[in-house]
Amino acid sequence: MKLSKEKMWRSSERAMKRTKGYQEYRELGQDENYELAYVLAKGRNPCAEDIIAVAMYEDDAIQFFPCADREEIDLWGFNFDRDLFEYLETGYEIAGMSMDSHLNVWYTIGAWHNGYIEHENGMQKYLGYCKKNGITEEKLKKEVGYSGMDVMTLYDSKADRTKSHKDMER
Repeated sequence: MKLSKEKMWRSSERAMKRTKGYQEYRELGQDENYELAYVLAKGRNPCAEDIIAVAMYEDDAIQFFPCADREEIDLWGFNFDRDLFEYLETGYEIAGMSMDSHLNVWYTIGAWHNGYIEHENGMQKYLGYCKKNGITEEKLKKEVGYSGMDVMTLYDSKADRTKSHKDMER
């Protein structure tokens, strides 16, 4: 069964509300709670195990599998390099991402681009996603008040394509 990106997002939102982390905040009567940050999928027709979602609330992040019966994972010390770019390097694609997450990824890239990003090819894949989907500095400024550097200046379309072709050859 092929799920569209929109269905993956909706399924992930429903699954997030069933996670232990979300339920704990709800039981405490919190007005705010986890929000879906992004959904990743591996392959054109991902199986249940190949769809991963991440939700965030303040400094907490959880990773869960919205279509598979697996326990959520607390992402201690969450960072986009390890918890997003590394997945993108291993064949995952972004099925959806909130504007707040884009904002935070851009700030991370702006702060870490001088040698602190370990998964450079994953970052290039992310920037390629931004290019294809109209995620620009102007859009982020307008929608979520972004005030950092234009990280698209770091995008190297050749690096993104070269890595993709090498992966296909394996």
